[in-house]
Amino acid sequence: MDAPIVDPTTTGTIERPLESGLIEIRKLDKVYESRAGRQTVFKDLSASIGSGEFVSIVGPSGCGKSTFLKLISGLESPTSGETAFAGQQVTGPPQGMIYVFQQYSKSIFPWKTVQENIKFGLCGKKGVSKAEAEEACREYVDILGLNGFENYYPYQLSGGMQQRVCIARALMCKPAVLLMDEPFSAVDAMTRAILQELLLKIWRTLPITIVFVTHDLDEAVFMSTRIISLGRNGAGIVEDLEIDLPTPRDAITTRGDPNFSALRQTLFSSIFAQEKAIAPGSH
Repeated sequence: MDAPIVDPTTTGTIERPLESGLIEIRKLDKVYESRAGRQTVFKDLSASIGSGEFVSIVGPSGCGKSTFLKLISGLESPTSGETAFAGQQVTGPPQGMIYVFQQYSKSIFPWKTVQENIKFGLCGKKGVSKAEAEEACREYVDILGLNGFENYYPYQLSGGMQQRVCIARALMCKPAVLLMDEPFSAVDAMTRAILQELLLKIWRTLPITIVFVTHDLDEAVFMSTRIISLGRNGAGIVEDLEIDLPTPRDAITTRGDPNFSALRQTLFSSIFAQEKAIAPGSH
């Protein structure tokens, strides 16, 4: 049975009731075997992500942030345990969930224009006419601020604009869940701040759940309703923080809130302690 697809075409800011368990991770182990030996990424990991949440995944390098997304999305299988989406066990990429990769320049087709790339999300979908695809494309071009660039090719766009195309194409599929693996890491600081506010606006407007991997703790605190901090070597969830900062958020006011600094410090202290523990000369 296919997982339900949520229609994100509602306009305006919507109410966001949380329903626990849209995504469930149950007693999950993930072990990689190699010539160097066994590497335990997760051991007996359990977590739940509710509908409508914006959850950021953080932690030290090598703790399995990207693996966490791949297990949720069905791109990788657990060694034991299971993941579930909308009540159904995940055994492969489920309908209703879209993965936006870090390398946006490799995710869009260089021989297609902006609008052709965006419309590709509906290519071949049953019951969608050409006129409906054109209308949906115009809607997401507008939402992502791509007006005037519809006939441009990727090489004519900045990195930030290319990432907007990737997000627009993902939204064209009308996902219930958007998985994002460090989507803004390759752009400059100003573009990153603009994309952060844009993604928050999309999340506030559309009925969508976002799971967002980032190394940037400021970004995680600024954007999230909740942050899951992972530990190395199967340690699992080290911190699970609710982020109760006022909304809507903006790049200046929110970062000036004393609670913002306190939350960032909590995360930084936890992750820094793990990094320091394995640094040369730390013992």
